[in-house]
Amino acid sequence: MSFKMSKLEIDSLCHLAYCADKEVRSDLINGFIANENDYTSNFTGALRRNINAHSSTLTATSYVLESSLEKKCGCDATIIIQFNSQSKILLLEAKYPRIKMGIYRWDYAQTSTGLSHFSDQLDRQSKCNSCISICEIFYCECDFDTQPHYMQNEVSSCVWHETALNFKNLRKNPNKIWNKKDLKNLLFKEYLNIKNILKDICKGKKGTPINITNYKELQKEFKLSGELLIIKSKDTNSKRFLLP
Repeated sequence: MSFKMSKLEIDSLCHLAYCADKEVRSDLINGFIANENDYTSNFTGALRRNINAHSSTLTATSYVLESSLEKKCGCDATIIIQFNSQSKILLLEAKYPRIKMGIYRWDYAQTSTGLSHFSDQLDRQSKCNSCISICEIFYCECDFDTQPHYMQNEVSSCVWHETALNFKNLRKNPNKIWNKKDLKNLLFKEYLNIKNILKDICKGKKGTPINITNYKELQKEFKLSGELLIIKSKDTNSKRFLLP
């Protein structure tokens, strides 16, 4: 059976993900989030709780994957969306550029090469299996509606990996350390949030469905680490949908 979620399920998932991201950004604004790893962990946890509490057609389970494995794709979290026997994989690479600090350098030089860490991550991500979708996600600690105009009002700002990679390759020096001006110009290219990202995946615009029977084997194959959130359709025929 093909991967074909109902509009009801897609709308539910996208809405609940937006709410989860807004909740965690609120925590970041109020000083309850320490760094991007903390934000990512809180986001996947909030999305899991929102799904299990408010959706009658979806269930969610989360894990923390072993960090000892080599990171092939250089990402912080994995979201797997499962419809019947088929699944789609979304990887999230998180950055916290600390917009309010002004001079803060959110990218840095690799110890071994002196080249940009973020550019290296983008290059490694480009080597991932083509069935996987990858999103670069930028967290913002500004009060709602006070962030720079190139960032999202209530939630995090997202860019598809392909857009970020193309932008990187068009820079005069692709491996130069990124600064906030680079971030501004990148986000001008693609103004997205987590709702847009998940909708494209669920509607078939991004990613290729694959069969997954063992998540441990999946972890080994794709060298995944960090947060793992598995979202499953439990009743594709149900017409009920509960908003928080």
